Formats: sequence, structure tokens, C-alpha cells
Amino acid sequence: MVSKQANSHQHHLKYCLGMLVALLAWPQPEATAQSLNLPEPTQIYQLSTPQQVVVPPQQLGEIVPAPVSETVRTQQGLLARPQFNTLITRELPGLWQMRVPVDQVGSLYATYEIKAGNGQSNRFSSDERSEQTVRVAVEPLPIIEISRDENTNTALVQGGVRLQFDLANAGVAGGYVGVLNVTVNQR
Repeated sequence: MVSKQANSHQHHLKYCLGMLVALLAWPQPEATAQSLNLPEPTQIYQLSTPQQVVVPPQQLGEIVPAPVSETVRTQQGLLARPQFNTLITRELPGLWQMRVPVDQVGSLYATYEIKAGNGQSNRFSSDERSEQTVRVAVEPLPIIEISRDENTNTALVQGGVRLQFDLANAGVAGGYVGVLNVTVNQR
């Protein structure tokens, strides 16, 4: 009787340890939103964000429209193709910040370059198969002044982009990712 009880405790202990290992090994969800809480630049012309920003892959909520309750009355309605958003727009308004002399605020401009994992420009590549890409359009947002420091005669400015992912010709399912290069210049 004692050995059965000991075996039962060993089995229970192994089960609990197995569950613990399974939970620890379970893939953790990745953070999908980029934090735009940027450290304020302290030096003139210092860019607050890395010059290369990895844009996270699209999420299901961006691709699948909000749930709509419908009643299907015909076989055609039942067999209709599901609706998906093939054009996804993402705005990153506070992508970067920079401190500049006040008299140069109006002469700044930013350029943005998108590169897929396989090196193609203006595209993102599948995170599973880098040869599969989707087109990404980049629209710069206006550079705005967010504060001034009268003591140093400098202004803190920020800028960002609007990205449009065209998933209509996506070759494979899954996330598409890329790198956004940021360059700020003066006219």
C-alpha cells in the first residue's frame, strides 16, 4: 500500500513538473505595438529614436474587420468569400523627436525608407518566407514643434509616418515585417 501511495505522489509530482515546464516553454506573445514613449533628446540634432525601426507585423484585428452580425438566407450567401481588409493603414505620428535651434524648425524635412527582410525597397517580407513580399507606401506626416526652451533657444520637434500595407497580393498567410530607416535633414 505504501508503494502505491509513493508512486501516486511521484506521478503527481512528475505531472506538476511537466505542466510547469510546458508553461515555461510555451511561446510568449510578442509585443506588437511599438512604444513611442521616446526619451527627450538633450543634444542638438540628436535623434530620439534609432535610425532603423523594426515595424511589427500586421495583427489579425487589422486584417479582419470588426464582427458584424448577419443572417444568411441563401446558399450563395453561405458560400460567399469572407471580407478582409487588404489595405491596412498605420500611423506612427511621434516616431521620432529632435532638438534643433529655433531658427531651423521650418527648414527640417525627414525621409523614410522601407526595406523588406530580403532587402527590397518599399516592401515588407513575410516573417516565414522572406521571398514573399507586400508593397508598403510611406507618407511622411508633418514635422511639428512640440516645445521650446528659451534658455537654449532650441525647439523640440517630432515627426512620423503613415504606412499603408497592400495585402491584396500577399502570397502567403502570416505577418509581414520590415525596417523603416529615418533620416532628418535641413533644407
